[in-house]
Amino acid sequence: MSKSFFCAAAACILVFANATAQAQDLKMSTNLPETGQWTVMASPLTFHYSDINRDESEEKHSYVWLLGAEKMLDERYFAGAAFFSNSFGQPTQYVYVGAKFRPEPSLPKLFTKISAGIIHGYKPPYDKKIPINTSSGWGLGVIPSIGWDFNDQFAAQLNVLGAAGLMLQLNATLK
Repeated sequence: MSKSFFCAAAACILVFANATAQAQDLKMSTNLPETGQWTVMASPLTFHYSDINRDESEEKHSYVWLLGAEKMLDERYFAGAAFFSNSFGQPTQYVYVGAKFRPEPSLPKLFTKISAGIIHGYKPPYDKKIPINTSSGWGLGVIPSIGWDFNDQFAAQLNVLGAAGLMLQLNATLK
């Protein structure tokens, strides 16, 4: 056997060992949530798309805030509840289930989420502002989001509120 064969074999072993070590580091750095773990959340800022072209004579949106909590049911699925003031100043609740994904292995802190549940609080004259809603304020909602884990305890995410806007949400996982 030639010297170049041994060099190539040694190089392959080193590359494999390095890749294995990086895969273990990546697995450890994703900080998969533990079943039963709670996260509390707050939203200090919501941006409405329609505010871009709104003139002074049109109705302004109210300040939107949100407080809530989520519980991890397993490594992917969660359930939660949020209380917020909607864009029209009405107290609103959202009870939901959802899933969390890590779409890019090379960016282990990046996540996406989707939640679906029951919303209550969009009442007349704003009951038509969400697609599936009754005049008594009961409706269905789906909220996709994208976020970033700063560490294993704090994260931020951007919630897509349909055609209405974007909500910045800050999360703190309880340890």
